[in-house]
Amino acid sequence: MGRVIQMSQTVIASWGHLAHNPAMPKTLPSEVRGESVKKHVAAIHTSGELSLLERKLSNVLLLHSYDNLLTTRTHRLPVRTLMLVLGWTESENTEKLREALRQLATTAVEFNVMDDGRERWSVMPILSFAEIRAGVCSYRYDEALAEKLYDPSIYATVNLGVQRKFSKSHALTLYENCLRFQKVGSTGWIELPVLRKLLGATQEYYDDFRRLNSKVIQKAVKEINDVSDINVDVEYQRLGRSVTGVKFLIHQGAQQSLLTPETEDEFAHVRDTEIYRKLRAHGIGDKLALSFVIEDEERARLVVQLAEDKDRKGQIKRSTAGFIRTLIENKADVSEPEYEKEKREKAQKQAAAARSRTLDARLQELRIDFDRLQCAAAVKALTQDEKRAFARQFVEGDGAKYAREFRPDSPGLFSGSVGRVNFASWLRNRVRPEFDVDKFDVWLSQNHQDIALQRNS
Repeated sequence: MGRVIQMSQTVIASWGHLAHNPAMPKTLPSEVRGESVKKHVAAIHTSGELSLLERKLSNVLLLHSYDNLLTTRTHRLPVRTLMLVLGWTESENTEKLREALRQLATTAVEFNVMDDGRERWSVMPILSFAEIRAGVCSYRYDEALAEKLYDPSIYATVNLGVQRKFSKSHALTLYENCLRFQKVGSTGWIELPVLRKLLGATQEYYDDFRRLNSKVIQKAVKEINDVSDINVDVEYQRLGRSVTGVKFLIHQGAQQSLLTPETEDEFAHVRDTEIYRKLRAHGIGDKLALSFVIEDEERARLVVQLAEDKDRKGQIKRSTAGFIRTLIENKADVSEPEYEKEKREKAQKQAAAARSRTLDARLQELRIDFDRLQCAAAVKALTQDEKRAFARQFVEGDGAKYAREFRPDSPGLFSGSVGRVNFASWLRNRVRPEFDVDKFDVWLSQNHQDIALQRNS
């Protein structure tokens, strides 16, 4: 094996490039701490020996395979899609890809885990197998490594849209570390030797802190602040005139980080959307589908629509999933033709107008029902003497022709059915209460919740 990356297993940002920090609390705050499989050490020893390209590639491969790590031995990804995700323009040249895969297959990951008070050591390559054949990249993880990576307390998704913007390995390494401390807002003090190993700046040239600061730390911080979803400030720990350690303060950037293991449940509403379900139906993994919808739901909808149209016409040779990922991750132009957009918007407006008319008609029916119930309740509340007095008013006025049928001592007050019916109608109009909008709203929500929800939406 070639290079070795040492880790103890608890939390790994992407490939886990967190520094061991003696000043860090032995027990991390609850909002950062994940559930441990057993009793793992809450620190990770590693060095930044992966190049920028290798680090990006490892993130992409792991994110693509994450949902199937425990169920699928060999993972596959079209080479063209892989290159587009990595942001390469020379998409026909696979030599760089081969070299990066070769390095991942010869770089060892070393775990030191405390198991029931005893140290358990293990080592394995990042990739146990890689192959490029017929335009497809196939790769595998060692079974033990796959199990470790699948633990959500170990693996956190790196936003590929952010990752592609990095041009310096130091910056991406520092970004991945800072992500894990985002909720507590600080990495804590990191001693200079540890920081240099973390960032891969161990050359003698960087023994002079001024060079390390100007060439590595400041440039990495600037790039993070320029292109990523977090903002980072750096503070210096001094002993006399010498700098002995640094601390990075992390603030939320303009674009919120898409996924962390502790907040996945916050995206339940995204999983309920039609476009998320369509992406999953086309074979897009859970985390990628979430990221596509959150970043630009309308664009995701247009891409899926285009993929389905082309698939119906037999114009997609392989999978719709690969087609969808290529378009979204490469930010291809999938804007809707103006004619189709106008037709769709017109249809939407017509449908909305029809729904509105239907709702208005139904609300009018329900207002009549409410008014009828209110009138009936008002009549029922009258005493017999009050009804008798109203009956006298009726026969002395509008109901004079029913005066001969008036029977003051009869429970029905009128001997004929026609007189009783006309009096009842007249009485309802006399005692009808003024329409109370608030009471109607309460009645509607209690008896017709679906209509109430539609009206309030």
